[in-house]
Amino acid sequence: MNTRGLASHQPSSPDQVGVDRSAITQPHVLRLNYSKLRLLVIETGDRIHNFCRDISIPVLAREMEYSDSVAKDITAGVYNCIILDGTRGNAAYQEILQNVSSKPPFLPVIVIDGSLNFLRQGASENIASSELTAERMETALFNADRLCKLNNRSTILEMELSSLVEEDPLTALPGRSKFRVRMAKIIAKAHEAKKPISLIILDLNSFKELNESRGHDFGDKVLKTIAGRLLKFAPRNSIVGRLGDDEFALLAVDRDLTAITHEKFAAELMREIREPIFIDRQKTDVNATMGLAQLDDHDTADGLLHKSISALYAAKRDKVPFVVYTHEDDIERRQQLRLAQDLPEAIADNQLLLHFQPMLRMRDQELIGVEALVRWQHPKQGLLFPDSFIPLAEGSGSIQALTEWVMKAAVKQGSLWLAEGRKLYVSVNISALILHDPTFPDMVAQLLEETNFPAALLKLEITESAIISDVYRAKEIVTRLHELGTRLSIDDFGTGYTSLGYLRKLPVDEIKIDKSFVLNMTRVADDEVIVRTLLDLAGNLGLSVVAEGVEDAETWEMLDSLGCDVAQGYFMSRPIDIATFEDWIESQPWKQDLI
Repeated sequence: MNTRGLASHQPSSPDQVGVDRSAITQPHVLRLNYSKLRLLVIETGDRIHNFCRDISIPVLAREMEYSDSVAKDITAGVYNCIILDGTRGNAAYQEILQNVSSKPPFLPVIVIDGSLNFLRQGASENIASSELTAERMETALFNADRLCKLNNRSTILEMELSSLVEEDPLTALPGRSKFRVRMAKIIAKAHEAKKPISLIILDLNSFKELNESRGHDFGDKVLKTIAGRLLKFAPRNSIVGRLGDDEFALLAVDRDLTAITHEKFAAELMREIREPIFIDRQKTDVNATMGLAQLDDHDTADGLLHKSISALYAAKRDKVPFVVYTHEDDIERRQQLRLAQDLPEAIADNQLLLHFQPMLRMRDQELIGVEALVRWQHPKQGLLFPDSFIPLAEGSGSIQALTEWVMKAAVKQGSLWLAEGRKLYVSVNISALILHDPTFPDMVAQLLEETNFPAALLKLEITESAIISDVYRAKEIVTRLHELGTRLSIDDFGTGYTSLGYLRKLPVDEIKIDKSFVLNMTRVADDEVIVRTLLDLAGNLGLSVVAEGVEDAETWEMLDSLGCDVAQGYFMSRPIDIATFEDWIESQPWKQDLI
């Protein structure tokens, strides 16, 4: 083993930023053998490279970017450890983390001055520059090497185990590995014989909730029933497999399949799946989402799987029963993936901004608050609306950071208005994922304390579906927010999720009638009845009411006559940027159009 005393080393670069120079010159003996270390440092400057040099850690190469040539060198085995400068943000290194630390050979990646997101994406260590010493770096290298060996050994064991698993023990269907092997053989023969093949990936909806509500034994019986139906439905010579907990695959091989449109084939299978299931004298309705793709001349087994999974994701995104793969859909999915990768950097670089939509008290037409709505000023795609990136934030793990940015920006603006003598409450939409995060009330409490913004002027809007997805946890979080003094509003009310029993138990202050009922209430009698009923309900429960979707003076007058408290909609103003909003406050041109 090589040993090197560091006490004799003098710093060769005294202008390093954030490195504890006194710690480097403290007596310490390195016990690592660096003869096999092939270290790559990726940074825009040279502070990490100089630090390693000062403590006699050999650096094979230093690069400024993760380029194609660097990727090729990594693949070729040129390096066996990487150190990144985390001050650039994890988005800059997302590709390298995905390519080298999350799959074999699990190259260890150490980050200096990075966020926790680096660790979530596969980095083995994250060191703050204030804690960077020779001993800390040595420990990180040692642990990174051990983690790399452990991950590779686990992968080998998993591969050995998967080769032994021939069938799913519950349903007796081929498991993922066996299904793929059989699919590859069938596809090879189909290419030779020019036979049509289609692959359906099927995912059961809300199966987790079914397991939790009725027990895993009941859920297992449902899975076995679905497996039986798929086997019964599958054309001759086809194969059915279970790819995951509630995910199945059907590789349809049939000479007559081309005579049936893919949409018809998928619809027929969907009807089969939706047939009620009777287990232990209990009736259960099961729904599924499906992605379907047809084998093309150039497709491999992996290519066909990719196409079907892309279609499945598109169906989930669009909330439709099934989607048949098209090349255009795949391009859109790739664009969405790129957006998801760009979002963390957008949050960190303040590419986001808020637009504000006024909320007017109806009895005196007074401006009493605003709803803060986030926008993304993308450097290449221009201004993006929340529908295009909120689902991406929820799916990629960025929703916490996004919510925190919106909350801080909204409260900051509310504080500025308050300092100017304008007492306006600020309303912020909260994702279902955030509503179930036990740390969220603590974040709100800290924000209010730091800004001295009155809790009563902060309104949090939560959807009915967010409550019903996990009632007990939602109730706990909502109660804690209520105890802070914030106002709570149920958004999109009336769409049919929340029972009155839940509503009475939750400490909410307000309901917002969904705009789908308000838009046509002056022309559709049923919509007027629904709005009238919801207003009566809210009055009996002591809740105030906001009507969304007010787009003309006639709707305003009808809502006013029915006793609605607050109105919001394009008739008064669309969501607008802060400068336009300030001008709107002074002029309020909408009042000229009142009947």
